[in-house]
Amino acid sequence: MPLYDFDEAVNEDENEPVSIKVCGRVYELAPKLPARVVLKQIKLMDETGGIGTADLPEWLGSLVGEKNLEQMLEDGATWEQLEDVTMKLLVHYKVMTEEQVPTGDDSDPK
Repeated sequence: MPLYDFDEAVNEDENEPVSIKVCGRVYELAPKLPARVVLKQIKLMDETGGIGTADLPEWLGSLVGEKNLEQMLEDGATWEQLEDVTMKLLVHYKVMTEEQVPTGDDSDPK
């Protein structure tokens, strides 16, 4: 019976960890999008395909790691910083493109 070694294939294609700096502290995150993030998102999705506001901390914790998120919050991370971290990671993990990242410019052109 053949053995398909998925660990070996992943290790051969492994990149360096992603480093982010928030509130003066550097965090090293997985080089590739962990499956737990996608599975957590699927679990938390509402009928519109989005994640409810109350579930956002749980999903964000799966993205950056629960302990990392707690430390960021303890260090005084702002909501804007957490949004920026999230968008940068989603682009890095190729979930979104730079063009899909919201610009934050929701001003009314009236």
